[in-house]
Amino acid sequence: MRFNSRPILAIFGSMSVAVWALPLIARNLKGIRPQEKWILQEYEKTSTTVDKRVFKARLTGIQLGLLLSTEGLHNNGIYNLNGKYKNHNGDDLVLKVLKSVDDEAYAEAKALKEVEEYVDSGMFTVKGKEAPVIIMKKVPGSVLSNTPEYKKAKTDDKEKMKEEAIELMCKDVARVGKSKGILHNDNRIENIHVTMSGNKVSAARLTDWGAYELYTMDKNAPEAEIIAFCKKHWTPVDWFVQADFE
Repeated sequence: MRFNSRPILAIFGSMSVAVWALPLIARNLKGIRPQEKWILQEYEKTSTTVDKRVFKARLTGIQLGLLLSTEGLHNNGIYNLNGKYKNHNGDDLVLKVLKSVDDEAYAEAKALKEVEEYVDSGMFTVKGKEAPVIIMKKVPGSVLSNTPEYKKAKTDDKEKMKEEAIELMCKDVARVGKSKGILHNDNRIENIHVTMSGNKVSAARLTDWGAYELYTMDKNAPEAEIIAFCKKHWTPVDWFVQADFE
């Protein structure tokens, strides 16, 4: 089980070191019964026989572009695409290389279909090795900490930007939850794309539909309760940016 560990800053001379405090809030809900009755079950448990056919095909006609992200917890890299693929411009797509075909992989493809970001999936050779991949639509915006506005901002302004982004992010969590019955709970700063308007965050969108922190939920849950749950589990402190202390 993963916990919401809040960073404490320890100062040694002129060097800042991030030290992680003891667990405060259980953020991953696997294996526990949440207090919120509208949270139903782990999303990966919902895959059907049909859902499990998504990696059967051998994909062709793919032109890999730039490596956008190196190996993650459940993937071996995310790439941009060149040219066109299934009537989409490569610049509008990303290809995610998964580590294995399992329940989490099936559930991620299923969730992407639900939120209308899925394009294709199957087996494809990457770096000389055949691997399961998912091709999906690129989500507009950028990670907040990568925006020029955030990088130039003072500490207080950075905190304000985080607050604005989390507020908008939690509204997006509620929107998806009420329309699709899916609770997105992996809301780390790197999984949220924001749009800036000057020094203000004007929009925030969820990314990364890996099933590790996806749950089914009751669409009738009150929007205010979903937002409150999200904001309880994700605060500006949780959106720790190492570069801010270097």
